[in-house]
Amino acid sequence: MARKKLILIGGAMGIGKTTLGQYLVEKRLDNAVFLDGDWCWYMHPWVFNDENKKMVLRNIQFLLNSFIANSSLENIVFVWVMHQQEIIDELLAGLHGDYELYSFSLTATEDELTKRFSKDIDAGIRDQAALQGAIDRIQMYQDVNSIKIDVTGRNYPENAHKILNEINKGDGTHEN
Repeated sequence: MARKKLILIGGAMGIGKTTLGQYLVEKRLDNAVFLDGDWCWYMHPWVFNDENKKMVLRNIQFLLNSFIANSSLENIVFVWVMHQQEIIDELLAGLHGDYELYSFSLTATEDELTKRFSKDIDAGIRDQAALQGAIDRIQMYQDVNSIKIDVTGRNYPENAHKILNEINKGDGTHEN
């Protein structure tokens, strides 16, 4: 069996991480699993504090370690708002096992992100008040040690193709 691949996909809220990750797992990758870090934050009321932040990180690490240890899986796709290298570093510090890491950051123009975000607002998925925060984070991804994928004007199959081309080059950003 080929070496296991851990594929991280970061990007601003509303940029399309979840849909792209699900597309990769459902349509393009074999023996794959999808994990959205937001699942570990889904609580009501949502409380952002140190205790919850640490708990969420531990939960994500537990799930990723379980997937890494599972012999039937070859590809693990994890999506989350990873706008600082420190977030990725903390996440990776708690992972074990043999995997090849591929870290991607989805980027877009402000207009493109606004267009995508507005569709989510219309669908009742997002709140208008969160748009400016998402826009403010776009530039932060330039400082993340990742392969940048500009999704402006591109659909999910095109973005998936770009990610798979990078993975097929076989030069992951980190080996564990």
